Amino acid sequence: MDRFGARFLALIGLSLAALAGSQAFALAPDKAFHQYVKDTWSIEEGLPQISVEALVQGPEGYIWVGTQAGVARFDGVRFTVFDPGTSPEMPGMFVQALFVDSQDRIWTGTYKGAAVYRDGEFHGVDDGFGREIDVFQFAETPEGEILLASDQGLMRLADDAFVHFSGDPEDSLRSVFVHRDRIYAGGYGVIHVQQGGNWQPMPLEGELESALVNEFVDYDGRIWAATTRGLLFLADGVWQRYEVPGRIKDPVIETLHADRDGNLWVGAAGRLLRIQGRELIEVVPDEAPYAHGSVLDMAEDSEGNLWLGSRWEGVARLWNGWVFRYDHPEGLHNSLVWTVARDSQGDIWTGTMDGLAVFRDGRFEKLVSGRDQPHPHAYTLLVEDERVWVGTRTGLYWWNRRDEKVEKPPAFSPLDSAQVNGIVPFAGDYWLATTEGVWRWDGEQMHRMASSGDLGGRDVRLLYKTEDGKLLVGTRRGLLYWHENRFQRAEGVATDRDVTAIIELSDGRLAVGTLDEKLYIGRDSTWHEFDAEDGLPVNSPFAFGEADGRLWVAGIRGLYELPLDSIETYLSGAIDALPGRMVLNERGDVSGAQKGYCCNGAGNAKGFMHDGEFWLPTRGGIVHLVPERIKRNSVAPRVLVDRVRIDAQWRDIEPGTALDLPSDKRDLAFGFAVMTYQDPTSVGLEYRLKGFRDEWQRLDEPMQRQAFYTNLPSGKYALQVRASNNAGIWVEEPATLEFRIQPYIWETVWFQIILLIIVLMLIWLGFNYRLRSMQRQQRALETTIEERTEELRVANEHLRDYSARLETASMTDPLTRLWNRRYLASQLPADLAHFHRELSKPQMSGSVLAFAIVDIDHFKEVNDRYGHDAGDAVLQQFSELLVQLVRTGDYVVRWGGEEFLIVFRPMPAEEVPRVSDRIVDEIRRNEFLLDSGANVRMTASMGVAEYPPFRDAPTALSWSQTVTLADKALLYLKQNGRDGWCRVRPTPWVEPATLSGHLDEDLRLLIEREEVSIERG
Repeated sequence: MDRFGARFLALIGLSLAALAGSQAFALAPDKAFHQYVKDTWSIEEGLPQISVEALVQGPEGYIWVGTQAGVARFDGVRFTVFDPGTSPEMPGMFVQALFVDSQDRIWTGTYKGAAVYRDGEFHGVDDGFGREIDVFQFAETPEGEILLASDQGLMRLADDAFVHFSGDPEDSLRSVFVHRDRIYAGGYGVIHVQQGGNWQPMPLEGELESALVNEFVDYDGRIWAATTRGLLFLADGVWQRYEVPGRIKDPVIETLHADRDGNLWVGAAGRLLRIQGRELIEVVPDEAPYAHGSVLDMAEDSEGNLWLGSRWEGVARLWNGWVFRYDHPEGLHNSLVWTVARDSQGDIWTGTMDGLAVFRDGRFEKLVSGRDQPHPHAYTLLVEDERVWVGTRTGLYWWNRRDEKVEKPPAFSPLDSAQVNGIVPFAGDYWLATTEGVWRWDGEQMHRMASSGDLGGRDVRLLYKTEDGKLLVGTRRGLLYWHENRFQRAEGVATDRDVTAIIELSDGRLAVGTLDEKLYIGRDSTWHEFDAEDGLPVNSPFAFGEADGRLWVAGIRGLYELPLDSIETYLSGAIDALPGRMVLNERGDVSGAQKGYCCNGAGNAKGFMHDGEFWLPTRGGIVHLVPERIKRNSVAPRVLVDRVRIDAQWRDIEPGTALDLPSDKRDLAFGFAVMTYQDPTSVGLEYRLKGFRDEWQRLDEPMQRQAFYTNLPSGKYALQVRASNNAGIWVEEPATLEFRIQPYIWETVWFQIILLIIVLMLIWLGFNYRLRSMQRQQRALETTIEERTEELRVANEHLRDYSARLETASMTDPLTRLWNRRYLASQLPADLAHFHRELSKPQMSGSVLAFAIVDIDHFKEVNDRYGHDAGDAVLQQFSELLVQLVRTGDYVVRWGGEEFLIVFRPMPAEEVPRVSDRIVDEIRRNEFLLDSGANVRMTASMGVAEYPPFRDAPTALSWSQTVTLADKALLYLKQNGRDGWCRVRPTPWVEPATLSGHLDEDLRLLIEREEVSIERG
């Protein structure tokens, strides 16, 4: 990055305090381009073509996109395409200009003429003589006159045609712009200016003689012009070049946009420029990974989002977001950051996947490469004036700040096989949390303070020193504290839970987070436990911060805030739930939260709060949160019912339309448009059909934005739709579509009255005859019915018996009489569907299905020694034993050969080891009787996996993938001793998609990459 980029980044830190109390910016001027939240749409999402020449937001809130294959109307989810094929009045497909006038008409300029969109359709507009004109740009005068720049000069709208007025420029023009009482028209090497009815040409001189003037903009009190030979501005009646010494010589400027926040965006060939005032503050080259290549047009919407149209990348939307993220653009050598710490000068020390770096003055400097550390991962830090302690996954070292070199005293060698999770000064020494216990450095030697047999002696996550000098220890078995020269268990808090974060709050209370997504707040022996059922977002706390009465909780799922005063309010019963609110979300599936990576690793130095600002390590660099910058979207969305499906055909409808449908149109579908663009996936959408069902219904899939009705009765209806944006702001008035379904003739009141009279007369005339006839036939009919009923019963019994035998035979194993794979494939989907529905119930918390593959150890020896008949006898007895060992409702399946699959119905996850032990032990104790009279003893190996592997994403892995995990566990056990069980579980930090893609790899690789963990019994 050049000196302009560095200067820009340096502005970030200087501007934060000044902006904390200022107005909310749509795009914060002090943020770099890559810091904005960007989403893109191209042909994969329905854009008709990749080159976007024009952008504008229409009066109803749609984003209109002009491409080389027509105009696309975008509602945040769906593109509706207008081209000469769908709109015959549109003269050409290559759209070069879009413009919204004061009458809310949308003007479209193509290479073959102009069209205007009004009343729900496009209308063609020619030059009055039927000739094709190449349209480049539109403008509107204060009097409402529409102007057009074209290859035939300046044209004006008159009587639904664009015509050339006497005196207007006739040479080819590319741009037209109205500013107050002046009209600017740009062509090749000349800018025409009209004021008071008189035109004055202003030729461009020198190298600008061949320049084409593409666009004008009013910015910073001056008129600026984009040309193919650079950027010009008008000063003292003379067009002057905007130049930066040594920079960007004569760039081709495609477009200009002055946003509401004081930025002038300049789309130039090969780069996007940003100017503030007279200073060029940022250059975004097209080849940058975060760029939107070759910007051709720009527009802002009502929410303050900036839209960019690209020559080859479709359309992009930028919004401010709530965090700064520092990564490769700031020079970070590796994006996966494990730990961050701040020194007294304000520098941010950064431990990454590949060494140590420091962030100062907006840039990273790599200090130590991963190959020069005991392990490449710098996992925890302690920063001091003279040195930086760096704990890695296998060992500890110092970075000598004075001599700028790595130091590793020989006395550090006891930690060479330990992962160092935390380093804390305490009682004049340094205490270290490691995977091999708690250690103390006295300046000369390492001393182990907790052996493997002590409570918390192994796998210690972190250490924390309280204000009153108490040392707390977070372990995988709970919270401990150092007292009377030994570790003692803290009572009433996180008992036997994996403690991942600790903070002492400003009022003296402690907050403790655990890996199973629980939050404990209290002191001494008085503690309160909170989780998702109390209103907290689902997240395992890895780091805490406190500022302005709010607790900030960061974890691998994201970052959320919790007002601390709400805790007592909730405990008193004054509110129904804690108002925990997600701010940053890893998956992007939490409404109102910004999507983004956060946050890595439990332990010390996994984030810090300074002056109310939170710094955190992530897989995408460092996240820097300034709470005062969280400005949620305050613009309510626009909602329209914009289409209806009748007879399997969709048709567009305009606002205010009322439908009168014939009697045979009873199956209808309606499409909605919700115009809010910051985060369309977080839209809340409700609808109701008054006259049919007056209750509001939540749309389960807001991105689908459709409602379906079948077999509606005749009558009058009003479909109403309301929506909220990503901040939960709802529209004040719902969108309404009124329609009427005409009745069939037999549904009319008069027809029904006449029909009733006829029916009554027929009943009266036929009653007596019918009565006598029924009496005569009654006895004969009863006899016949009894005979036929008995015959049918006998036939049905035979048929059911035969069908049942046939189906059972096809789904059972002929040798063991156990179910086979076919039965599993037919039965298991229904069981899993029921299990998924039950998961949300409180009593199912912690419950899992378990899949276990059981393999008889050394079964081949039985066949080889005693014969295959003996082997079959063992398999039959083994099958019977397994059926006896499982519960009613569990089922055992012959999986193949000597392998059996057990599917356990839901049980608490902690019961799985106990059940596995019992099954393996019973097999070991059992004697199998052979036909020869001999008894043999067998052992078995069992691989176990729990379903769902990811409880927060139950469908992320299928049951068959879960069985694959169990099979990997079985193979691992058979390679490492047999006669036992092995359970495989995903680690908390692995992504489902990652694990799914690695299932075909060896289990040892998955364990080494910490994607899974195993437990043996």
